[in-house]
Amino acid sequence: MLSMRIDSTLPDTSWEWISDRWRSGSSWISPYDHPALETWAARDSQRVVFQVRERLPGQQAHGPASPRPVSERAYNEAVVEARAWARSHHLIEITPQGVTVSTGAHCPAPVYLTAHHTALHAHWDITALRKVMPHQRLDPVEITRLLALTGHYSTHTAWEAVHLLSERSSAHFHDGELTVYLPEAARHDEPRELAPDARVLDGYEQILDAVLADHHYLPERTAIELSGGMDSSNVAMSLSIRHGPTLVSGALLQEGAAGEQQKQRREAMIRYAGFRDTTLRAADYLPMDPQHALGIPLGPHEEIYIAGHGTLLAKWKADGMLWAAAGVGGDEMLSLPPEPHPPLTSADVPRWLTPSTFEALRDQESGIPPAPPISDSTLRALACGAPMYLRAGLWPLYPLADPAMWRFGQWLPFSWRRNKRLARFRLQRLGFDLEVTHPPLRENFHEVLQKALARFGPDAIRAMLDSGSPLIDGGFVDADELSAAAVRLEHQQPAARDEMVAHVLRLHHALI
Repeated sequence: MLSMRIDSTLPDTSWEWISDRWRSGSSWISPYDHPALETWAARDSQRVVFQVRERLPGQQAHGPASPRPVSERAYNEAVVEARAWARSHHLIEITPQGVTVSTGAHCPAPVYLTAHHTALHAHWDITALRKVMPHQRLDPVEITRLLALTGHYSTHTAWEAVHLLSERSSAHFHDGELTVYLPEAARHDEPRELAPDARVLDGYEQILDAVLADHHYLPERTAIELSGGMDSSNVAMSLSIRHGPTLVSGALLQEGAAGEQQKQRREAMIRYAGFRDTTLRAADYLPMDPQHALGIPLGPHEEIYIAGHGTLLAKWKADGMLWAAAGVGGDEMLSLPPEPHPPLTSADVPRWLTPSTFEALRDQESGIPPAPPISDSTLRALACGAPMYLRAGLWPLYPLADPAMWRFGQWLPFSWRRNKRLARFRLQRLGFDLEVTHPPLRENFHEVLQKALARFGPDAIRAMLDSGSPLIDGGFVDADELSAAAVRLEHQQPAARDEMVAHVLRLHHALI
């Protein structure tokens, strides 16, 4: 939710708000401009602090202004209060001892950091740091995870010189050195035994409604990603109950029989809620299709369906939307404890991963922060997805990723979590039939991906091989095996996990 450049050779308090940012000499801090956010700044005789944060509902927003002069005691009290802000926030403090950047437990938008000589740079879009990072060496652990689709939420990024400021963590910059400090592990709860008269569905609805009420958003300027899955559907229904037919909905439609099922299920929910709906066919925005390149740099952690998804967000923005709600976090909220994974074998990964890359997969725990208040995979999804929303001018709302929802899910007995019983029963209670609550076909983008690979995969692989790739030069991917995959795809005889080549190509284009 911010970008900045701070030169540590100028750690004074002579900061002013000018135009769209705070400035002091060659240093600047630019908050992301959106009505969901507000800013706050203060200074004493030697220190200055800035905060960019989500607004609280029902309160007047703090407008941007130059840092307010206060006493040393008032400054200390204000910083303590700012760190305890109830919603997402980023805090920057500049003192004679250096620059400290910290964040809270809510992280709907990431902040990436890199240091070059005397300057600390930060941005919510990792691609904006490529020109200022001191070198572009790839991080072998993170590249391996990205290639094998075994990503973790961590401080690692695709580049060694860039770090994600993970939840509740802080980074200190002094004398050209950047040090990241991780928080203590968050406490997690265990399932509870339900009272005989427990009203689980009532509790779910009340907590979800309370989480929505705890966010500042304008319903008439809010869209909902209504894919038809259990998570987005429950968020959409709660928004509909709160606000009536004032919101818009939208989705990427899948292919084949599953796509027809998705269409019918969505139509039932749209009739219920009265949403104005926008849909795009995912097959019209196939991954790897050069005609649908967005013309902007895309980060190595972003999704392969970004052409269609990004187009949907742009349509919403053109229609006056400023917020986009989604069901991210619902899977993890109702997840069961993971089963122990068997030892990794070469059969578990694509053929084109080199032996050294396969060996690096065994180092899966490197750089992973202590247990967060919500799940690792949810936080990763938020960090990877947010830049797409922010580029479109939309602030994302993820109510199912709220710690209150996560805690409620942890309290539930496994019988309410298994197969998303809670989410399905809630829709059933609203009057939806089994075609909506228990669809017989699995809905995903597998068929869309197969089309993309058959149509564009071989040429895209050969173009990558002809031009060269940091993935090949770095020893992560075997060129001969990748060439063999192109032949298999061309003859429509894909091997196991050949579909993962789409992620190789996506990562290659993000790194060149």
